[in-house]
Amino acid sequence: MEALLKPVSLTNSLRKYSPHERGYLTRDSLCFTARRRLPVRYPHDIRRKWNVKKSLKLSASVGNEGYIEKLPRKKYMLDNKGLSSKHLDGYPSHILKKLEAFYHFCRPYSLVGTEVVILSVAFLPIGSIADLSPKFFIGLLQIMVLQALNHIYIVGINQLFDVEIDKINKQYLPLASGEFSTRDIVAISFLICVLSIGIVFMSKSPALLGFIVVNFIYGTGYSANLPFLRWKRHPLLAISSTVLVWAFGVHIFSFIHIQKYVLGRPNLITKSIIFQTMMMCLYTLSGVILKDIPDTDGDKENGIDTLSVRFGEERAFAIGLNVIIATLGLGMVVGASSSFWFGKIIAVLGHLALALVYWQRSRQTDPKNKSSAQSFYLLVWKLLPVANFLTHFVR
Repeated sequence: MEALLKPVSLTNSLRKYSPHERGYLTRDSLCFTARRRLPVRYPHDIRRKWNVKKSLKLSASVGNEGYIEKLPRKKYMLDNKGLSSKHLDGYPSHILKKLEAFYHFCRPYSLVGTEVVILSVAFLPIGSIADLSPKFFIGLLQIMVLQALNHIYIVGINQLFDVEIDKINKQYLPLASGEFSTRDIVAISFLICVLSIGIVFMSKSPALLGFIVVNFIYGTGYSANLPFLRWKRHPLLAISSTVLVWAFGVHIFSFIHIQKYVLGRPNLITKSIIFQTMMMCLYTLSGVILKDIPDTDGDKENGIDTLSVRFGEERAFAIGLNVIIATLGLGMVVGASSSFWFGKIIAVLGHLALALVYWQRSRQTDPKNKSSAQSFYLLVWKLLPVANFLTHFVR
């Protein structure tokens, strides 16, 4: 097969081949190292597999000047399998690393907790088995997906503006550790907004519109370092805004969406939704206080005024614990007024058991130890589904 060779460099000495050696690449072959791509008259005879890390080497014997002898396929093919495998081997681990980073980015403990609350609220308007129709589950899916998106938006904005604080307090978060870039967080937040608006548009539910408006305002106002915002710098604003978003952005709008726009019933605020909203708002109050205790050092260094910074970790922990115990005591009192005896027993004993668990765990907690204080705070989220379950026995 004739080839037009460009200027090449001679890299080996010339030796005459015996007839049986022709057609094979040997150590003593005349070797040409091509510096440029070689035009070939019959390209179908040569597999065009290029390895960018190697030079193209072609051999020719003395008796065939001006020609490239056809070598066995294994000899003249330039193997690129090594290059591909090196790149492909890293793809699964890279994807898994990104997924793990996204997992930490979402703060799954609070995401699961809020989804449980939404699920609990959605079943409050249910009057009979007949209400559990496909339309109900579609409406439930809408509000649960919307809550997940809103949660990711809130934590995304928080990490975007708290990156310097998180480098001290929460180094495992992807933006603080460098696994995500600022551009990644902005892109995720923008996508969340688009998806949320799309779900509201398809549902045609004014309650869901109010739901995302309240959550977006809270997520931006709580963390964004803009004029009149960054509410987290002031304890009163931080606590009141968080309690209000749980009351309206989570409970009231979710309840109205299911009751009126899914089940088609008139708006009726029941004893159950009032009780659950009140209990969850008080839980939120204690959660906001306890959340800031492990972050005291970073908050103090960055000028964030929290109860823990102002009064110290031990006193802030005592306030948060007392709020939880008082909340559970209120649950026992209201549960005792339930209209059926079985509900009374479950509500009273259940809230009493939770209070004992918190009290016992508090004795083993050192508020000045970050991991110990964080562990107690996570306990609040772990027991949140139980507290939500107990509210259904108050009728």
